[in-house]
Amino acid sequence: MSDRLTQLQEETNRLAQYMCDAVGVLQDSNSGMTPDKKKQDIENFSKLISDTSGNINLLIDSLPTVESGTSSQYNRLIQLIKENEEADILLRKAKDQAEKQLHLIKAASSHIANSQLKIREKVSNQIAP
Repeated sequence: MSDRLTQLQEETNRLAQYMCDAVGVLQDSNSGMTPDKKKQDIENFSKLISDTSGNINLLIDSLPTVESGTSSQYNRLIQLIKENEEADILLRKAKDQAEKQLHLIKAASSHIANSQLKIREKVSNQIAP
């Protein structure tokens, strides 16, 4: 939406510039410009102003309304809540699996440590007469 607002601002500035230039052409009666040239300039500015006004109308029509904005925000919020709930379930499952793996690793580590102690005791008993 910010792109459309920027375009709208640019078109509005362009329209203001065309209108100022057109007023300048209309006021410049002492420039020695031929009537045909002046008429051509007026027609050119009329077309530019008309086209730019049409562009502004199109941009305004493409902007979201307050109602559709609120509705789409609400729908997006509902979708994000569902995605969050699904992610929560997956995260809890992953946490449970990680805790089970941690328990298995601790048990294996304890078993290894006990086995090493028994081996050291046997080795020390064999060395000592």
